Amino acid sequence: MVRHPPLDLRELQCVCAIALQGSIHGAARALNSKQSAVSRSLRLLEERVGIQLFRRTSSGTTPTPVGEAFLRQAEALLHDTNTLYEYTRRCAFGESVIVSIGIQSNIPPGRVSDFIEPYRILHPGISFIYRDASHRDVISALFDGIVDLVIITLPLNEPGAATLPLWSDRIVAVTPTHHPLASSVTTCWSDLQEATFVFGNDDTGEDMHTLLKRKASIAGFLPTVRREEIRSLRTIALVINGHGITLMPTGWLAFFPDTILEQVTVLEVRDGDGFSHLDYGIGWRDRNSSTVVHKILSFLRKKNIE
Repeated sequence: MVRHPPLDLRELQCVCAIALQGSIHGAARALNSKQSAVSRSLRLLEERVGIQLFRRTSSGTTPTPVGEAFLRQAEALLHDTNTLYEYTRRCAFGESVIVSIGIQSNIPPGRVSDFIEPYRILHPGISFIYRDASHRDVISALFDGIVDLVIITLPLNEPGAATLPLWSDRIVAVTPTHHPLASSVTTCWSDLQEATFVFGNDDTGEDMHTLLKRKASIAGFLPTVRREEIRSLRTIALVINGHGITLMPTGWLAFFPDTILEQVTVLEVRDGDGFSHLDYGIGWRDRNSSTVVHKILSFLRKKNIE
């Protein structure tokens, strides 16, 4: 059972006004109320708490020692109540709120901040919290209402979801320096039909495998693929040791030291549509009615246009 609060905010406002104005008459004038109403509020409150809060004299009212302690707590409570009200109002207009963002674990560090942080700087009342997980788990979190937005590789083929593209990364082939194609700068998918591809067992490995199957089908061959029980960043070690070649977004190359990159050759892969890309974007529930979410999306749309 929900208990009725023993104190009324209106009564607390009255006693704080009496203390500030020094009289019941002054408090009534400040509150734009009748003197009898303010006097009655004080009397009811004193009866409820069982103690006298003010000494009444011909010259006005002064708090008793217990009344002074009561007033300090009452003022703090009224301040917190006003703060709660203002915070909630700002949330209603998308001016102050916490937004939860799910980030697919293979998103390169720094890219999300490039898009999200400018909005936070313009709207300091907004706070972002992040959740890092696999593609499947961040999508589940989105539809379970755990996160408001997700940053993922596209496309997002889920009923009830909408997306906005943010950026793209070129896909490159990484080969050993002694590979027959290593003397080239670019290559095409049909030139890779004799290669063995090694991919990690994570979202990037799945994305690269899906891309390869699509491109190989268009080029008219069935690729040879090894899926290893490792993260995709580690497949470059297998490439160096001669176990095959791999595909990865160009954004990942920045995470390898020069001593690693010196042992491989990076090739741009071209086809009839130009260079191949992996697309990244932001996703949300179609029926998300949050004002702040829509403001963030409007900001990102404008940023894309610019």
